[in-house]
Amino acid sequence: MPVLTRLRSQFPDAMPIGTYLDRVATALDPFDFRPDGTFAAVSICRDELTQQLIEQVAQRWHRPFALGGLGGLPSLGRTGWQACLSHVPDADGRGHLLVFGLPHIGMDPAGGLGQSLRRHQDRPTSTCGAINALLDVLKNGPAESLPPGLDDHEAQRLLRFAEQGSGTVPLEIVELTLRVATAIEDEMWTELDALEAWRTMDVAVFCGVQIHVPERSDHVLSTGASVKGADGVRRPLVL
Repeated sequence: MPVLTRLRSQFPDAMPIGTYLDRVATALDPFDFRPDGTFAAVSICRDELTQQLIEQVAQRWHRPFALGGLGGLPSLGRTGWQACLSHVPDADGRGHLLVFGLPHIGMDPAGGLGQSLRRHQDRPTSTCGAINALLDVLKNGPAESLPPGLDDHEAQRLLRFAEQGSGTVPLEIVELTLRVATAIEDEMWTELDALEAWRTMDVAVFCGVQIHVPERSDHVLSTGASVKGADGVRRPLVL
């Protein structure tokens, strides 16, 4: 199936990454998230394919704080979140923190989902090896244990969060990726609320799925957008 046809069929609400970030900025205009006074933080996979998001966020809101690990799930603990909050500009008396959390999924040149043809490779490989491995575990059970000395705590944490979903086993990669996006958003707000970040800064969280489209700009499917201000009330935003 042609790439654009598959994209529009599977993700009809996805938009180019530049359009997505423009809509984020517009949605935040009423809350005074000015570029020079906003601190951005991004949770994405370490994969080289994801870096287009970092680059475009930096163009709008300066270089962001890195939050992410496997599958895009935040990999920092409470201390790391506190470090992030301590970097938020507060010259105007109240800070503005903009947080993004996105797992990613790719398309190969034939329109196949969940795999990407990387630079100077002759065949597609899993776009997000962590989420593909997680799907296999959820369907077939865990593989043999790792050799002694290897620590896969990030993978175990990703599995734990994914299992907190609907209670059913996802049958395909898109469903699981969307479930991970929801888990990322829940985890972000859990940490930010535990630290009561809203008391000293306005906090906005935007989550979705980053989609790598061959020979075209990455796209984003938004799955969640909300902001919390000084009153402690979380308000949904429309992109």
